[in-house]
Amino acid sequence: MYRENSKKADFGIGIDIESIYRFRRLAADEAFLHRVFTQKELDYCLAHRSPAPHLAARFAAKEAIIKALSGLNRAIPSYKDIEIINQETGLPIAHVHKEGLEKLHISLSLSHSRTQAVAFAIIIDTP
Repeated sequence: MYRENSKKADFGIGIDIESIYRFRRLAADEAFLHRVFTQKELDYCLAHRSPAPHLAARFAAKEAIIKALSGLNRAIPSYKDIEIINQETGLPIAHVHKEGLEKLHISLSLSHSRTQAVAFAIIIDTP
């Protein structure tokens, strides 16, 4: 429905792909893990027999969200300000813990193969 005085919602999109092999090496780097991931993310990823695909997918999601935010000309949060968790259904959701960005609507899709992880993010910023 069109309203003459209504403001249009803006949106940003972002995509990123990461090497799972890279995250097999980085999984042993405690400083990197705690600089980039929240404790909830680490608990989830490290609980898996092979955490690298899960770490890579979450990192790709953070990168995709940062790219989508830059398309909206919004402040870019740190990696730890972006938290990727799963709902009970397994659907990944993102929370941005930075003032002014908490209420953005973020749609997220994650996937991985044996060697690559990919994430796609759409952010809708309604007036």
